[in-house]
Amino acid sequence: MNTQSKRSLSFILFSLLCCAASYGGISPTKFNNFKIGFLRTNPANLESSTSPEAGWTPIFDMKVIALRGEISVFSAKRSTNSKFFISDYEVFVMLPIFNLVTVEAGGGIQNWHGQEGVSPVATGGMMLRIGEFIDRLYVNYSRVFVKNNAANEFKVGLGFNL
Repeated sequence: MNTQSKRSLSFILFSLLCCAASYGGISPTKFNNFKIGFLRTNPANLESSTSPEAGWTPIFDMKVIALRGEISVFSAKRSTNSKFFISDYEVFVMLPIFNLVTVEAGGGIQNWHGQEGVSPVATGGMMLRIGEFIDRLYVNYSRVFVKNNAANEFKVGLGFNL
């Protein structure tokens, strides 16, 4: 799949989420939801690295399940003195399993700017719902399917509403 096709697919997925949010049955919709955290990237052919991560994470809550989009950025090491940026575009299904605990799974694409290009990513994790302003503490694992350089990513952080 070429880069233009992947961008088009991302735009279509995001548009579908926005259309679903405007449908009368979904409440509440949180476009002002963000996340900050840290992640550990372990690629097969590059150095492992730890980096801060920041992202926009709109949530469309349907009471039984919720959908969450994610557009985030972070960096990874190319070598000891060289880093590159990674942008992440994903869609998640969130399922509450207890009053305060939610599991989520999803996927999308990551762009390793100046390194490996665009690759698919799959993510799963858990979150603890903790309040209204700071709404969640999350722990996620992602597998990035970079050609000849697959990577594991471990993420931890906070989600919040502005």
